[in-house]
Amino acid sequence: MGKLKFIVSKRVDPFFNVETDEKMLYLVGNNAMNQSVRFYKNRDSVILGRFQCIELEVNEEYCKRNNISVLKRVSGGGAVFHDENNLNVSIYLNERNMPSKYLVESMKMFSFAVKEALNSFGLPAKVGTHGEILIYGKKVSGCASAKKFGGFLYHATLLLDVDMEKLRRVLSPPKNVKVNRRCVLSNRAEIINLYDVKVIPEKEIMDSIYEHFESVLK
Repeated sequence: MGKLKFIVSKRVDPFFNVETDEKMLYLVGNNAMNQSVRFYKNRDSVILGRFQCIELEVNEEYCKRNNISVLKRVSGGGAVFHDENNLNVSIYLNERNMPSKYLVESMKMFSFAVKEALNSFGLPAKVGTHGEILIYGKKVSGCASAKKFGGFLYHATLLLDVDMEKLRRVLSPPKNVKVNRRCVLSNRAEIINLYDVKVIPEKEIMDSIYEHFESVLK
C-alpha cells in the first residue's frame, strides 16, 4: 500500500461509525494516527448533515416502527439512508495535506477520484454540481466533507443494492412541517443502485477507490 492506511471496518453500528469518523479526523489532524482511507457499512439508519433538522428530512414515525436509527455526522450536506447494501468510504488527511486549500474544491477532487474509479469498470459515471456521482443522470453516490481539529474528512456513500422502497419511505418527511430554526435542506435527486447497471465485487471497488484517492495526493 501507499501513503494512506487502508482500513475495512466490519462493525455495522451507525453510532460507532459516525463517532469513528470524528475521532479519526481528530487523531489524524493531531498527527496521532496515519492518514487513512476507511470502508464501512451501517445497518438501517439515516445520517443527517450537521446543519439539518430531522423534522424536515425524515419520516420519524416510520423510522421508529422499523428500528431505523437517526443521527447526525460531523460534516454538512444532506440526509442519506444507509443499509448493509450501501458502501461508505472516508478519507482522513492532515489539513496541510489537503489537495486544495479550499474545502469544496478538495471535496470535488475526491469525488472526481470516485468517479474515475467507477469509470475504470466501464461505468459512465460523472460528477454533479454538489460533488455527487451520477450514472445516467441519476445519483449513485453522495458526499460531504469537514475541516476540523487540524484535519480534513471526505466521506461518500455508494448505493450498491440499497432497498429503494425503504429509502424513499424513510426520506419522506410529513408535509407542511415548520421549525423555529435555520436548517440546511437536502438536494433531492433521482437515485440508482450501482448493481442495477453493473455488478462489481466490493473488494475491486474498494481497491480502485483507494488507488484513485492516492493519485489525488501525488
